[in-house]
Amino acid sequence: MQLPAHLAHISTDHDWRHATPYPPLGFSPFFEGALGNGDTFGLYWPIGREASEPIVVDTWHDEWRLQPNFSSLAAFLRAYAASEEDGIVEMPALADDPASPRAAFLAAKQHVAQREPAAAIDLLEAALAILPEYTDALALLHGLYVRAGRSEEARKVAIQAIISPPCFGARPLKALQWLRAQPAPASGAADPIWRACGQLSLQFGGSKDNADYPVLLGAIDDYLAQGKVIAASTLMQTYAELMSAETVSFRERHGFDTAAFIARQIVVSAKLPDGSRDTARLSATRDT
Repeated sequence: MQLPAHLAHISTDHDWRHATPYPPLGFSPFFEGALGNGDTFGLYWPIGREASEPIVVDTWHDEWRLQPNFSSLAAFLRAYAASEEDGIVEMPALADDPASPRAAFLAAKQHVAQREPAAAIDLLEAALAILPEYTDALALLHGLYVRAGRSEEARKVAIQAIISPPCFGARPLKALQWLRAQPAPASGAADPIWRACGQLSLQFGGSKDNADYPVLLGAIDDYLAQGKVIAASTLMQTYAELMSAETVSFRERHGFDTAAFIARQIVVSAKLPDGSRDTARLSATRDT
């Protein structure tokens, strides 16, 4: 992982270890700008972007969400310096941080409301170039691609939205419904999520069993067999977050062991082009 410039200006938690699926692998908290109520700012390396400097997210732990507000630690520190009077770090607009994924997403929603889809698409594509697993942005972009008749791009974005984690957005039900209505893929040639989309509901919690989980596990294995480690790592994070929200008895019935699954995530992430997403290693890296 690429350490950010200005790392010396924040107080990272050297004891941080990934013990639960939320916050996700690739996240490392720091103490500046603490939000209270157990929420915090933190560094986050998007999946497949480990060779780039991290973005800065803040946690909404009551909702198990991350908000990708700042495009860099430098952008966060500018806002933090401006907060000295009241201690409240203001979330950036695009004018403050033109590469902020969340600022781009919120601006895109305004363009959609104003019937300016081309401007919205440009902003969402820019946000996703920085944070490919930004589920909310993917779902919105999917709808815009569909309305623009860009079916091939809509299919790719629908799949990416389905495999992307709940911490970055709600389950993309409309994208799943659209994908199910598309012509069936050629046998053995398609993405595993596309092949199995008819077996998915994306409805989780409140039931004794859920047939989605075996489908998602099978897709993870298929991605790994195909050498698509970024897709596998993304879907593993999604699976872990969804499963951890189920009851203890449900997890036991499905053989989900949190520690073992996170350990497997770390092993798989070590195969990414730029290495493991285990931010527990940051302290050792920083000290060398």
